[in-house]
Amino acid sequence: MFKTERKSRFTDVNNNRLTVEYGTEEREEVLSNGAKLRYNRKVRLTLPEGERVILYQTLSPSGVRYQSTDKQYLFIEHGPWCRLTKEGNIIYQGVFSGNIMIK
Repeated sequence: MFKTERKSRFTDVNNNRLTVEYGTEEREEVLSNGAKLRYNRKVRLTLPEGERVILYQTLSPSGVRYQSTDKQYLFIEHGPWCRLTKEGNIIYQGVFSGNIMIK
């Protein structure tokens, strides 16, 4: 079950909207050198066409980075902009356009 703590919206140049719901879930990632990293953030994205995907926080050199467990989707949030890729191809780029009230 996904418990939404906050919700934001991003908009691209064609006015397509991406909704991001932020939640928590403890998880551990083991790097190839054996180092263990612990995270507690995840997001649920609602894509402009309505598809929903859940991604988990992962190591990022800059900004905040989330990835799906099958590594197909990668969502990067850096300052006021975001980028979503699927299988390495950019499928969405937008800028922050506001927070959404949680009911």
